[in-house]
Amino acid sequence: MNITINGKEYELVFGLKFIRELDETYTQKIDGMEFGIGIEKAVPYLKMKNPVVLYDIIKAATSHLKSKPSNEAIEKELEKLAEEDKLDQLFEDIEKAMGESAFLKPKMKMFNQAIKVAQKD
Repeated sequence: MNITINGKEYELVFGLKFIRELDETYTQKIDGMEFGIGIEKAVPYLKMKNPVVLYDIIKAATSHLKSKPSNEAIEKELEKLAEEDKLDQLFEDIEKAMGESAFLKPKMKMFNQAIKVAQKD
């Protein structure tokens, strides 16, 4: 998946480096030990359409690039998309792309099945 930020196109990759970066962003401490729970936190935020997770996902998904978008450029692009009422489409596109990733496909399927079960209750 590609995204244009500040007039430049960037490739978003949802591989191991993406997962590691999200695990560094989202952690949980249990009994003094810290665990990365990036996907487990990001996907629910994505489903709730929390715009902050878009920023985190874009940062993690561009971490493989030598020339990455700046924090400010990502924020400005997200603000622009929000003003143009295009954030919903970005949420959908990112969720779809994550679901197609070889590393994330099983976990995304699990999340979607859990949501279906919860909606039945």
